[in-house]
Amino acid sequence: MTREWALRKAILDRYPSLRQFALESNIPYSTLLTLLSRGVGGASFDLVVQICKHLNIDPREL
Repeated sequence: MTREWALRKAILDRYPSLRQFALESNIPYSTLLTLLSRGVGGASFDLVVQICKHLNIDPREL
């Protein structure tokens, strides 16, 4: 399982949609989609930490 797939699964396990997660975590929806399609490795560290913090997971688990 890729990091992006694991992150998408973690989001959808807790939220009804990616859009709902983006709204509640104050992350632009387009940014979230780009991160999930192009890879976590290309995203800013701060953004990844913000997402993980909102999901209550450790960024090192990705």
